[in-house]
Amino acid sequence: MKELNKERNLKKVLIFLGAIIALVILNIWQSGSFYKLNQIIKNPKIQVFTIILLAILIEGFPFILIGSLISGSIDVLISEEKFKKFFPKGKFSSAIVASFFGFLFPVCSCGEIPVSRRLIKKGIPTAGGISYLLATAIINPITLFSTYLAFSSLKIVFGRFLVAFICSIFIGILIAPKDKNEILKEYEEEHPDDENLSKIDRILFHSEDDFIIMGKYLIIGATLASIFSTFIPREVLLTISKNKILSILSMQILSIILSLCSYADAFVANTFTYLPDMSKIIFMISGPMMSISLIFVYFAAFKGKFVKKLLISVFLTLFTIGIIGSFIMR
Repeated sequence: MKELNKERNLKKVLIFLGAIIALVILNIWQSGSFYKLNQIIKNPKIQVFTIILLAILIEGFPFILIGSLISGSIDVLISEEKFKKFFPKGKFSSAIVASFFGFLFPVCSCGEIPVSRRLIKKGIPTAGGISYLLATAIINPITLFSTYLAFSSLKIVFGRFLVAFICSIFIGILIAPKDKNEILKEYEEEHPDDENLSKIDRILFHSEDDFIIMGKYLIIGATLASIFSTFIPREVLLTISKNKILSILSMQILSIILSLCSYADAFVANTFTYLPDMSKIIFMISGPMMSISLIFVYFAAFKGKFVKKLLISVFLTLFTIGIIGSFIMR
C-alpha cells in the first residue's frame, strides 16, 4: 500500500510540474517574449543538456524494452520449479552460475533489472539474483567484444571481466537475504485475467508492466545525470586523477555521473590516455553497476533498504579492489 501511494504521489508531482511549465509557456506567449525562449534554447549549456539526456534515453529505452520482454517471457514460459532445479541452492554456487547468465540474456545495464527481478521472483537464490543484476551488463559477449575493440588489449578485457566477476559474487553473497520479499518491491500489475489470454499476450502484458515502471524512473535518473554532466566541470575530477587513489575515486564518480551504456563506455574510457589502466577498468564497471540513471530504476524495482545496502557495498568494494589492483597492475 505504501509503494502504491508513492506511485500516486509521484504522478501528482509530475502533473503539477507539467501544469507549471504549461503556464510559464502560456505567459511567455501572451507577453510576446517568445524570442527570449529561443535565446534560452540556443544556450550551449542547454543544448549539451538535451544532447546528453536524449543520448541516455535512446541508449536506455531499447534495453529496458528488451529486458522487459525477456522478463515477461521468463514469467510466462518457465515455471518456478524448473528454475529451482536448474539453479544450485548454495549462495556461492548460485552466485557463480548467475554471473555467467549474461551469455544467455545479454542485456545492457537498464535491461538487466527487470530480468533479475523476475528471476528472483521465480525462486532462484537471492545471491544468484543479485550477482546476475551486477554482472550481466559487463560479463556478456557484446560488452567484452566492445571493450577489446576500444583498447585492443586482452589485459584490459580480462581485467574488466575479473573485477566485475569478483565484485558481483562477493556482493551477492555479502548482502543476500534468505527471503526474497526483503528485496522485491511489490507493484500492482494491471492486466486481464491470465487464463483468458494466449502465451504471447501474457508475455506482452507482463512486459508492459515492467517497461512502464522502469521507464519512468529511467527518465528521472537520466535527467539528473544530464544535469550533473552538463553543469559540473569535468576538470575538477580529472585534475585530482593523477594520484592513484584519487584517480580511482574520481573515475568512479565520473562513471556514475555520466551514466554510459556498458556497450559503449569502453570507447570513452580509452580517451583517458594518461590514467592508470585500473582506473579505466573501475570506470567501466562502476557505471554499469550504479550510475545515476540506474539508481532510480533500482528503486523502482527493489526495496529502498536493499538498494541503499547494494549501492554502498558496490561502491566500497570497487574502490577497495581498485586500490589493490592499481598497485598490482602496471
